[in-house]
Amino acid sequence: MISLIMTVLNEKTTLPKWFESISAQTVKPDEIVIVDGGSTDGTWEYLREMTGIYSILKIFREPGNIAHGRNFAIKKSDGSVIAVADAGCVYGNKWFESIVKPFEKKEVTWSATGFGPWFEKGDGLLIYLIAASTIPAVGEFKRSWLPSSRSVAFRKDRWQTADGYPEWIPFCEDVLFDNKLMTKEGLPYFIREPLALWRPRTKLSKYFKQLFNYTRSEGHGFINTFRQIVRYVVYTASVLLLFLSFDKSSLFLVPLFIGSVVYLNKFWKRWFEFTVGKIAAFRLIGFFLTPMVVVLGDVAEMFGYLLGFVERSLKIVSEK
Repeated sequence: MISLIMTVLNEKTTLPKWFESISAQTVKPDEIVIVDGGSTDGTWEYLREMTGIYSILKIFREPGNIAHGRNFAIKKSDGSVIAVADAGCVYGNKWFESIVKPFEKKEVTWSATGFGPWFEKGDGLLIYLIAASTIPAVGEFKRSWLPSSRSVAFRKDRWQTADGYPEWIPFCEDVLFDNKLMTKEGLPYFIREPLALWRPRTKLSKYFKQLFNYTRSEGHGFINTFRQIVRYVVYTASVLLLFLSFDKSSLFLVPLFIGSVVYLNKFWKRWFEFTVGKIAAFRLIGFFLTPMVVVLGDVAEMFGYLLGFVERSLKIVSEK
């Protein structure tokens, strides 16, 4: 038996398309278990309506963070294989089939698919810019990556031996869980197609908050510390070079320019991939605006990580 689980909080507006995409799967789950963490926007009432349409749907109300909701849903599931989805996503019709098929081989203990941006008709420039700043392009899944719990599956007994998702951390719980699974099981079986589509944030304030919260919890878990140190060093050096270009010589702009182009290349590639079919003016404007959105995100991450690191170091947040 294979279970599909998810935890939600105030997702009434995204759930209809989520259910639509799950209904269109070429292979269906044996059960769907959804935990509502305390929605106030009508999500719970909508889920109750869906139980009258989907006989395989089981719903529960359980206050708590994302990790607690996922663990609770897994405990309530009957499957020996657990597929994890996320609200705010839609899924290609071969997603479920692709992510569970590897378990036909006994040696496979967990699997993951790639993911991409979910765009709606009428989306403006900003949503595409935020997508390019946060969501990988197809080519980035040619190498190994750390799975996201918007599209991952594992054997239930492996979830138990990994002690489940860590409930002490507010966000970033899937990274800690993935690291435990990798230590015990090695790399997952990768399906390198972006079969899960994730809705980008629609406002800069929400984008900033998302990255701030995520890296704050990276600080709580002392995750990616080296990467963050590199970010601090690079931005400090960039400010210094900019200052020297005004105070000493404009030649100091040369290494700053070269370094910026190298760093931004990944984001520009995403931008042009995501905007295929858009008019030239749209793509050109976005090309020039991409660096500003990326820098804003980096600022959010630097402040978030620093705060989280301090909170963990002072034991304001601690592992229980």
